[in-house]
Amino acid sequence: MTVVNLAAVKGAQVARFLRAPCTPLVLAGAGLRPAGSKGVRAMSRFRVLFLQIATALLYMGPLVAGLGGFGWAMLPPFVSIFVLWLVLLRPHQWPMTLADWRSGVGVGAALTQILSQILLVTVLFGVGRGIGGVLGTLPVMFPMLPVAMSFLALPLMRLAWNPDRALAEGVTIDALMEAARLPVGVNPLARDPARAAAALLALPDDAAPETVLGLLEQSAVPGKGWPPAAGLAAALARAPAARHAALRKALVLWGTDPALLAAGSAPGALRAAFAAAAQDDGLLADLLPRATALARALPDRLDQFPDALALRTLAQELGGDRAAELSALADLLPATPARGTSRAA
Repeated sequence: MTVVNLAAVKGAQVARFLRAPCTPLVLAGAGLRPAGSKGVRAMSRFRVLFLQIATALLYMGPLVAGLGGFGWAMLPPFVSIFVLWLVLLRPHQWPMTLADWRSGVGVGAALTQILSQILLVTVLFGVGRGIGGVLGTLPVMFPMLPVAMSFLALPLMRLAWNPDRALAEGVTIDALMEAARLPVGVNPLARDPARAAAALLALPDDAAPETVLGLLEQSAVPGKGWPPAAGLAAALARAPAARHAALRKALVLWGTDPALLAAGSAPGALRAAFAAAAQDDGLLADLLPRATALARALPDRLDQFPDALALRTLAQELGGDRAAELSALADLLPATPARGTSRAA
């Protein structure tokens, strides 16, 4: 996976790069890894349909070439286009470095995919020839027309699919297509914040991380934020530190999701993460480096952090290494909250 150091990127650029919520991106040096999968769902069904149209164009090229009766001399250009298509569509399946290309496994994987494309083009040629034989006629056409049809599929696919971003986000085309088939609608948990908070607080301490993260995502309303934030943070602050272990851990991960924060799609999630961590050394060890990296990379989202004074107070209570980390984070935050914004931890 490509590692992106967002600390070296301006906040506005980061916000544009992380437009889709919960993008699986890594923040170098901070160990930031988003917890959810909404980045995959951000691809609209229209773009997926566009990708399917480009795929049809790609396959039509050798099919039409076979129908026109062109010889096997047309095979190399079509194979080249098909291999390039596969490189752009599934970059994660190809060797990434010179060392990978020198390894037997990397070369074997590349040769296997090239041979599969040769076989596919050959089959399409044969199908086209068969259709021409059944029709009893071979249409006259310019030899480059079928090649142009397949080649046109490449820029069309590139409009709907960014291979560089796919590598950086860890998104595969299979996951994207699967997400496009998911039904669209607001989960019942998102309509009732009290019910969502109750469902999250009822989870056992050893609940699976994917279960907790799934409920957190379901409780968010697309475009309207995260209604259970305040109630859940207050409940966790009142609860004994030993309770809700799985929920606290998941909140630390989800609340520090860089794409979630950049998009501003779950206001209060980061403050809830601090409430969940409380004074637990293990949770703070995960939370503070991630939060500090986010504060540096996304200065336009500092209003979603806890109040700097609250962090300094907690630092005085804890002492030690955590106190230094809390103070460093507090130094990055404004001295007072923005007007009209609640930033209590």
